[in-house]
This record gives sequence, structure tokens and C-alpha cells, in this order.
Amino acid sequence: MENKNSLYNQHFTIVSLIGFGACAVGYFLFFQWFAYQECLDFRRLLPALLSVVCFMYAIYRTVPILEDFWGLKRTSIDTSHPACVYIGIGLWVFFVNTLIYSFGHQLEHGASFTVVLENFFGRYTNDTPHYIAIAQRWYQNTLDDHGRLIVFFPFYPILLRIMFVVTPTYMFAAWFVSNVFAFGSGVMLYKLGRLITDEREARLAVKFIYIFPSALFFFVPMTESLFLFLSVAVIYYALRERFGLVFVFGLMATLTRSAGALLIIPVACEIIGQMRKEAEEMRESKPGEDTASEQHVELWQRITRGKYRNVVKFMSLSSFILGMAIYLLINRIVYGNATQFMFYQYDYWHQALYFFWHTITYLIYTVFNSEIDWVIGAAVPGVIAFCMTLILITYGAKKVRVSLTLFALGYFIFAFGPTWLMSGPRYAAVLFPLAFVGAKIAAKKKGYNLVLTIAYLAMFALYFHEFVRDNYVF
Repeated sequence: MENKNSLYNQHFTIVSLIGFGACAVGYFLFFQWFAYQECLDFRRLLPALLSVVCFMYAIYRTVPILEDFWGLKRTSIDTSHPACVYIGIGLWVFFVNTLIYSFGHQLEHGASFTVVLENFFGRYTNDTPHYIAIAQRWYQNTLDDHGRLIVFFPFYPILLRIMFVVTPTYMFAAWFVSNVFAFGSGVMLYKLGRLITDEREARLAVKFIYIFPSALFFFVPMTESLFLFLSVAVIYYALRERFGLVFVFGLMATLTRSAGALLIIPVACEIIGQMRKEAEEMRESKPGEDTASEQHVELWQRITRGKYRNVVKFMSLSSFILGMAIYLLINRIVYGNATQFMFYQYDYWHQALYFFWHTITYLIYTVFNSEIDWVIGAAVPGVIAFCMTLILITYGAKKVRVSLTLFALGYFIFAFGPTWLMSGPRYAAVLFPLAFVGAKIAAKKKGYNLVLTIAYLAMFALYFHEFVRDNYVF
């Protein structure tokens, strides 16, 4: 009992509190300095950031030595407690948002927080203004650009409309909703990880989902964090056999992104596996001829309950069909055509579902035949995301839960199949089975963990840099 509650039994000494305070002050002073710099050059930022990190690490190493020197009780926390994971998630969300705000503040000198959000996230290279327009006016059959917004699914704008009641602007509402679900996604992924793997790999999966090269989209007003949360929740509650919640989250996921319908694959896989397991248990517990009639009655009741549960399970699959049916109905009501979104998707965004091998062909061609900004912002990241996703899926085929592998395969075909793929890295960010594959690799050796972490963070930093430069990062 003492070990279980050790997180709450340990205390901080005055020295450790002073050390924590020094790190906090240094952190805020650094970002205050950075927010007022006139140059966004990454070459100037990196040395400053590294020096601050090294200085904080020096404080971290000094505090326990000073505590021992003064005879104080060494500060310690039970890091196995889930609260440590949740605090870590919250700190990472806060850290990334501080980075985003610092860059935004550079562009809007002296502006308020809401103005920074409006101008920084309202740029032409992201879909945030589209979702806000839907939240404000819903879908409309007009001749201007608003008429083409049917390609964006409705659930995220509905949340923005609701949140706008208690927030100053729609942009603030969008930022708030995305970051709430960015935090919730990590919590839900950790809970799922503890169901399907051990504690260490669950924590590693959380780390790798947040430092994925394009994970910055979890913290901006887009649908990535919402879709990630709903996707993980669907799988988590399917494994817990709470299919009423599977229905609810499945419906919301399908109304958030078209890829939500693909969640029917892992849920159906888990249902079949559960039914097979129940059937085997029934056969093993079948009474013999000389068994009392009460046991026959009990077995019959178990079979009846099992049939009822199976009906409920398969009914939960209808949520994915219902979600798409609602979206098609909106198309029908607004435009008179249930598949109008497909027309606009191709006519304006030049996208139609095609073969993924065609995608990698023209992405590589683009790398050698386009302007440098497009190559750096879209083409090269697209190639890396494509290859990285396929390699991780292949490596993890025999190492992660088979339902997650099937979902990853279906998602890969769907996400990397458009005829003009611009957002491959963003689509890959929400493919959470990749985080579990990364955790499997990192859990083998500390060296693997270190190399993979550095590689992810380096790509995260470079992609983030292109995003704040307003390059072609979609």
C-alpha cells in the first residue's frame, strides 16, 4: 500500500522547490526573449534553446547533490503512477503551445493572445478558416468559396459552435477544443496501451505520438487531435466490451473525418475474436450427461446472454455506416446530390482516391522538379511520411495487435491514395498504431530509444520551422 501511494507520500524539500522555480523562471524568461526577437531564423533559435536546456539539466543534476550535502531527504516521486504520465502530457502540450505563441507573437508585435491566434492560424496554408466558416454559417449552396466547404466534415465545426458560447472568438474556441483533445488523446492512448501491452511500452507510445514529426497539428485549430482521441476511444472501449460507447465515439469519429469509417475494420476484428473466445469457453464448460439440470439451465442462460451481447456488438458497427449516411444526407439537403463533396474534392482540390503507388511516384518526381519551398514544405515530408508509415506498419505486423495492423493497412491505402496528396504527414500523425510500433522498437534497447527519439524530435523541429514560416505545410 505504501508503494502504491508513494507519489503522495513523498515530499519536496526547499532546495528542490527552489530548483524547480529556477527552471520555471528561466523557461519563461527565454520565451519572453524569444517572442520579441525580430528574426525567425532557426539557426539563431537553436543555440539559444540548447543552452537553456543544458542549463536546466545542470540544475536538475545539482539539486539532489545539494540535498545530500545539507542532509535533507532526497526528493523522489513514484514515476510509475499514471498521474506522472498525465502531468508529462500536460507539460508537453503547454510547451508546444508556448513555442507556437512565441512565433505568433513575433509576427504580431504587442498583440493580445486572441489577435495572435486569429492572425497566426488564419493564414491561407491551413484549413482552420474553413472549419470556422462552417461553424459560423453552416454549409451553403453558394457560388463563392463557401459553397465548396462541404468537403470538410461537420462534427468539429459543431464543437466550435458550442464552445463559442463561452469563448471570445471562434479561433479561440477552435484552439481550445484542439488542445483539450490533444491532452485527452495522450490520456486515452496511455489507457489503451496498458490494455494491450506493458506499462513501459504504453508510456513510450504516448511519447512517440506526441513527438511524431507532424504532431504539431494536434495543437493547432484542426481536426487531428479530435480524430485521434475518438479513434483511440473506439478501440479502447471495443476491447473493454463497452459497445454503447463504441457506437457513440464511432459515430463522432465518422462525422469528424471520412477515415473514421475505417474504424469498422478493427472493431469488427475484435468482435470476431471475442465471439471465438466465448465459443471456446462455452465448449470447455459444457456439462456431461450426468450433470445436474441446474448446470444445464446456467449454461443456457450464458448462451442467451452471449447471443444478446453479440447482437449489441454488431449493432455498434452501424455507427460508422450511420455517420457516413448523415454526412451524405447533409450533401443531399444542401446541394441536392449526396456525393457533391466528391465533385468539389476533385474539381477544386484535384483529389480522388487512386493507387498509393502512384502517390509515391509523383511525390518523388516533385522532389526533383518543383520550386524549393514546395519541395521542403510538402514533397520531401510527404515522401518521408509515406516511407516511414509503410516501414513501421510492415515491421509492426507481428508485434502489435492484429486489429491495429489491419486498421493501419486500410488507413494507409485511404490516406496515401489521393491523386494530389498534400497532407500526407498530417494524415500519418493520427495513425496511432505507429506509436505502438515505435514503442516496441524503443523498448528493445536504450540506444534504440535514444536514436528514435532524437530522429523524431529533429524532424518535428524542422517541420515545425516550416510551419511557422508559412511554407507549404498543410
